[in-house]
Amino acid sequence: MTALAGKHIVLGLSGGVACYKVAELARLLIKAQATVQVVMTEAAEQFITPVTMQALTGRPVYGSQWDAREANNMAHINLSREADAVLIAPCSADFIARLAQGRADELLSLLCLARPSERVPLLLAPAMNREMWAHPATQRNLAQVQADGATVLGVGH
Repeated sequence: MTALAGKHIVLGLSGGVACYKVAELARLLIKAQATVQVVMTEAAEQFITPVTMQALTGRPVYGSQWDAREANNMAHINLSREADAVLIAPCSADFIARLAQGRADELLSLLCLARPSERVPLLLAPAMNREMWAHPATQRNLAQVQADGATVLGVGH
């Protein structure tokens, strides 16, 4: 039995070439007996398809806050309430900025804000080039999301 057995992870993909690595991450989470619900930004769909992620997880992928599959039309509420954790991987500089600013203009950032933060941790796995990582704006935004309660995991360059 693993520490992830029976846990429900919302795996959020923001745009970046590191999306190709998330297929393996999803496979490993499932191998560890977690269930994985993928939510993708529009930018992420430019790097990996929802069909790929659905095939790996066995669950439909969400990408729009206007998704009519949810009976109450509140995917951002339902997805975040069902989660044991929200993991954003890869987490782009743009997505970190969205979180730092409290923007909620698409499903993934909306569910990050709507999650019950006292019981659903937000885990960020930044992935970007070295220059973007070192930029003062990115570092300011990282400090803000951490102050807001997010856990920032090691960066992938």
